Formats: sequence, structure tokens, C-alpha cells
Amino acid sequence: MFGKRPTPRRIFSRHKQKARIPWVWIVLGVILFLLFYLVPTYDQPVVSVNQITPFLANYTPPPSPSPTLRPTPEHGGRIVFTCTRGDFNQLCIINADGTEMQQLSADAGANDYYPVFNPDGKALMFASNRNGTFDIYLMVFGQRELFQITSNVGNILSPDFSPDGKQIVFTNQVGETPAAIWMVNTDGSDPHLFYAGPGNIVAAAWSPDGRTIAYAMETELAGQYQVYLMDVNGTNQRQLTAGMQGVGGSLSWSPDSQSLLIYAGPVGGRDIFRIDVATGAATQLTNGGNNASPCYSPDGRQIVFNSLRNNGQADLYIMNADGSGQRQLTDNPEPDWQPRWGQ
Repeated sequence: MFGKRPTPRRIFSRHKQKARIPWVWIVLGVILFLLFYLVPTYDQPVVSVNQITPFLANYTPPPSPSPTLRPTPEHGGRIVFTCTRGDFNQLCIINADGTEMQQLSADAGANDYYPVFNPDGKALMFASNRNGTFDIYLMVFGQRELFQITSNVGNILSPDFSPDGKQIVFTNQVGETPAAIWMVNTDGSDPHLFYAGPGNIVAAAWSPDGRTIAYAMETELAGQYQVYLMDVNGTNQRQLTAGMQGVGGSLSWSPDSQSLLIYAGPVGGRDIFRIDVATGAATQLTNGGNNASPCYSPDGRQIVFNSLRNNGQADLYIMNADGSGQRQLTDNPEPDWQPRWGQ
């Protein structure tokens, strides 16, 4: 009824046929093996996505190490300065050849002072009272971001970077105590008192070789200052100038750390002086004009300063390191002052 039943031999024969692997599949298997195991593979390039670091009030990106700065040949370097505009002090920048003048800050209701470039020239540090007391801020040029370094540690003046960019030295007045020298890491950590002298300290500057801190401190006479030096570990305090009248709160090291620029003289008649660090000998570089805030160019060949020689108008001027070749850089009816030279 159901047809012939297969014999045991036929059953065995079928099973044997099913187990046989055709030669086509063997060849295909060999090809796949060669493709996946013997032929080298190549990683596909990973497309990186730019990440934007969010604003953090007490964080600053660590500066990148860089060689000694030199002015660029196109425009002689950049000069940042305090520019009084209206009722408030702002920050401005200009090339050393007088081109590309621009205002960097415009915060109505706040004053920005003491601008200084960080060691690689990619950011600008300054003191500002935009949040009440004067604190340290960092303006990063590339990102156009603003970072707050300190927060309510006192009233800060004259911040300056260590040569490696990892620390900041500044003068700070807490309450009614005399202003002293403080330090803070560039990321905002560990703000602390570094040195409290017998008098009020109005300026501090770190030598380019990293070994010495110069500062202007009040003497026995109220309102009279002289220049002092100390080792970077806070020891070996010694007086550099003596008997100079009207020393002001501005210090600038030469790139070789062998001399300091200061301004001194009677009120309304101050001049720029170069002080030899080894001997304390003073060399007068200007003669009249009521000058202040001198700063070396990164190569040490020129000096920028502010002066009232233009009918009492505060403008920026540049001269050679020996005082020759003085020329006017800015000409604004409102004051331009506290210049600092960067690359």
C-alpha cells in the first residue's frame, strides 16, 4: 500500500550521502578563512569631536610650556594695558607698531586692572572687582572664555605668573592689615599668605629665571616705598634701592633677570629707571613727562611705558632699552596706562 520499504542497505546509503560535504563548500570555506584570518585588516580613522570645556568658576586650564617669548616680526608683539573708558577701567590691546587697537573688556560697573600675559601668550590675567572685591581672572583668547582664579581672599593687586605658568604671585590686603605677598596655583587651588613684611606691599614680580621675587614695600615713612628682593622660597629678604623718592607700584624684570624697571620721582615728575639687581645702581632712562609703569619687551630691546607728556593726557610710549628713540603709541583723550608687553 505504501510502496516498497527500503532495505537496510539503502538506508545506510542515504545517510552516507547526507554526510558528504560538496567540494564547493570546501572551497568557499578556504576563501573565507583567507579573507578573515590571513588578509590584514585596517582600523578606520576615528573622527574626533571638538569638546568645549564648560565654565568652572575656580578652574583654569593649565598653560602649555613654551620657549622664551619673542616679539613677532610682523608687528613687534602685542601690548595689553588698562584703558579708562567712561567711568570704568577696562582692558585694551594693541600691536607694538600701533595697529589693531581693540578693547577686550566692557563690563559696566566693574574695574579691571593689572593685565599681564600668561607665559605662552594665549591668555590674559588681570584683577577685577566685577564680583565685589578684587580677585584674579583669566581671559583665554582662543575660547573667549573668562575664568575666576581667586574668590574673596581680600583685595588683590599686581598679579604675576611664575615663569613656568604654574603659580601666581600677587599682593593682597585682607581687612585692615597691611597688604602682603600671597600665592595661588594657576588652577585656583591653595591661595595662601607667602610673605608679610613690616610695611605695606604694593607690587610683586617673579624673575624670569624663577629664582627671585621683587617687591615694592613701604618704608618707615608712610606712602614712601623702596624695592626689595627675596628668594623664591621666601627667605633672604634684602633691600635693593635706598633713598629713591616716590618709588611707585610697578616692577618689570629684564628677560635675563639682571635688572628691574621702576618709576620714581616727585609727584607730577616721575621718571623711568633701570635698577641693576647685582649692585642696586640706578640709571635714569627718561627726563620729564611724568612717566610710570615701564615694561620690557620680550626680547629686552625696548620698553613700553605710560606718560602724561601729551598735555596731561595719559598715553603709551615706546623707547629703546637705553632710553633713546622715544615714540608715542596711543593717543586717546581717555587714559591708557599699565602696559604689559607680550609676544
